[in-house]
Amino acid sequence: MAPTIDRERLFSRVRELCAINAPSRCEQPIFRYLQKFWLERKESGLTWETVAVPDSSEPANIIMRLEGTGEPLMLCAHMDTVPLPPGTVTLVESDGVLRTDGSSILGSDDRAGIALALEMIDLCLEGAQHPPLEIVFTVQEELGCLGSACLYRSLFRSRMAFNLDGETSVGTAITSAPQKGRYAITVHGISSHAALEPQLGRNAIRLASGLLLQLPDGQVDTYSTANTGTIAGGKQTNVVCDLVKITGELRSFSKELFTKHRTYIDTLVSSYRVPSGCSVEISWEDVYAAYAVPDDSAVLQRFKNACMDMGCSPLFLRSAGGGDANNLNSLGIQTIVFGMGMHHIHTTREYVVWEEIAAAAELLVRVVFRIPTDARIVP
Repeated sequence: MAPTIDRERLFSRVRELCAINAPSRCEQPIFRYLQKFWLERKESGLTWETVAVPDSSEPANIIMRLEGTGEPLMLCAHMDTVPLPPGTVTLVESDGVLRTDGSSILGSDDRAGIALALEMIDLCLEGAQHPPLEIVFTVQEELGCLGSACLYRSLFRSRMAFNLDGETSVGTAITSAPQKGRYAITVHGISSHAALEPQLGRNAIRLASGLLLQLPDGQVDTYSTANTGTIAGGKQTNVVCDLVKITGELRSFSKELFTKHRTYIDTLVSSYRVPSGCSVEISWEDVYAAYAVPDDSAVLQRFKNACMDMGCSPLFLRSAGGGDANNLNSLGIQTIVFGMGMHHIHTTREYVVWEEIAAAAELLVRVVFRIPTDARIVP
């Protein structure tokens, strides 16, 4: 029999975690919160390990483990949020809804996921039969999943994982997400005095503008999107600008189409005609690979069975965004993103509904603690 969640304990943790100001690269307060949680339970068999992010002085990824019976299972949530203004996060609670006073995000992405993972650990330690658990808390997810990119396969026994980071409704799971790459284009012009010797200059802003208009933008095909994110250059009005930097991104569910559009951008840059003494360069960062979890995978079957046990029909979705699930799938750990019922994430209108958080926890209990004895699958 599946254990019963402690609703007040769960809700209290969500409140505590959402009140902590800890955006990307400033996760130390959440790290300390999780460390305190572990220290209070380490005598019960909960273990602790960290995996650092290279060239970062901020907290490392955390891995907690519990031994159990059956097939190992991973849960994952991230410690950071998108940027927050300095100071405290002011929570407002009414009619079963938690939000802020409108001066900041709530940060349920992904504080709610952390709270659910901790509730599962406590239910295990209270005596519920459970599989071996590997609970991963990552850093810098909002910056392009930099924390999970530092994980490696030999750290884990699990072959399946649930990423507790879905803004979608309870009973949904994201099973597919695109590949993402970022580019940086540098345009070099020639500097001169804009009034005394304008003829000697070559304005990098004007050179860049022609290139910019030819870059792919928006929904470039059914499976791919592109966006110009930033453009920066120039110092003052009496100096001909000699340097402009453009950054952008490319995403695609198709590896072939991603390669096609990247090749087009590279060719455009390499063939872009500029005056003598000027140049254009491009560099790429591979952020994460695409994934598509097969319909017959064990992780989808486990989720379907949990939904059936709870009396709801599962819904599988494709997301145009990416997350830690991309990197975990790249490690060969079949991972789906578990719908948490978050609303308006990354905005000051963000909120969560307690009954939806409780429903997410009830469904996760059925995922974690029900060790299937048959091969039932919801059609």
